[in-house]
Amino acid sequence: MSIIQQLTDSISAQISTLAPITLSVPTTPIFQLSKFIHHITNTPVHPVYFPYLRFGVIHAVRVTTVWAGLTKAKRGGGRLQDLFGYLVLAWGGSTVVSLLLNQPPSWLISFTPWIIYISIYTLLIPTGLSRYFIETCPKILFNVVGGLIDGMTRGTTITSLITLISNSSLLKIASEQNQNSSNGEIGIWTYMILSGIAISSGGVIVGLLGINENEWKLITPNLLKGGILNTLDFSSSSLIGLLWLILLNQNQSLESISKSLSNTLPQELKISSKDKDELSIIDIPHARAICVLVLGFILAIKGIILTFIANGIKTKLVNKIDKKTELYILDEKKSATRTEVIKTPIKIKQNSNSSGSSSVKSTPRKSPRAKSK
Repeated sequence: MSIIQQLTDSISAQISTLAPITLSVPTTPIFQLSKFIHHITNTPVHPVYFPYLRFGVIHAVRVTTVWAGLTKAKRGGGRLQDLFGYLVLAWGGSTVVSLLLNQPPSWLISFTPWIIYISIYTLLIPTGLSRYFIETCPKILFNVVGGLIDGMTRGTTITSLITLISNSSLLKIASEQNQNSSNGEIGIWTYMILSGIAISSGGVIVGLLGINENEWKLITPNLLKGGILNTLDFSSSSLIGLLWLILLNQNQSLESISKSLSNTLPQELKISSKDKDELSIIDIPHARAICVLVLGFILAIKGIILTFIANGIKTKLVNKIDKKTELYILDEKKSATRTEVIKTPIKIKQNSNSSGSSSVKSTPRKSPRAKSK
């Protein structure tokens, strides 16, 4: 028995004894979200004119709004350069994960991603619709809705990694190195790291190379700058990967936590058919909906915090400008109230006569000297 398994067993035993979880889980949002995710991942936009899944279109549209915000201050640059940066932001995570798993990325073996993302880019970026949307939409609404959409797309991506890992040679190598692990078991650390890489690699590559600028240059990405908000995308994705393994009971070290969580879940969410995977404690669509719901909530909170931070920075800038304007106005008032004394060239001289009367005579002005020619 590994150390992690002993630790999780002791923690779950103490929790169940001292503070048992008896809260009821609302099932209605989970059912609705599960149906929505199933719909967009299996239904095309139009069966004839645009027979491509709605999930890819939603992700492409969301990436255009993010890219428009990143390039808002950009001036100049070619259209091909801009398209390349957009595709790096959209496909960077999946490409890095595919390379790590020794598999070809989807855009290399299929023409479908090119059609979807280039079509959406052409429709929204050159026309300025995405930029107009982010400039006119209220910031808090844009950040909250964007966080919920990111939670849906990212959560679905994280829950799909298990298929890629199962089809790769990485799982076989890990099983051979760890003789105690059963066949088909996925490592906790492996899944958490791949989940974070799949979500944050696109933004890290764009930030590292400065692809959203006119001239590319090496820049420290926000992820490496530290801080809760800068690392939240990576850390939250890793935690959702861990939650996915717990719900599906895909690791023996997490089996005790999975059983404890199974006792708290409603019966409607649990597996009701013997044909399904017996290891899982919950139906896979419902487990995916739970992961999406948790991740969407985290990213929505992040959007609200970023909105208040941006408003605080704007308020400070406005206050600084107002102070400078007040000082400028006061200087103008002071300069306007100053009186200047101008000396006249005429001097007044009093001469007294013998009769005692005084006559005032003005000193004649000197005639200007003639200029020598």
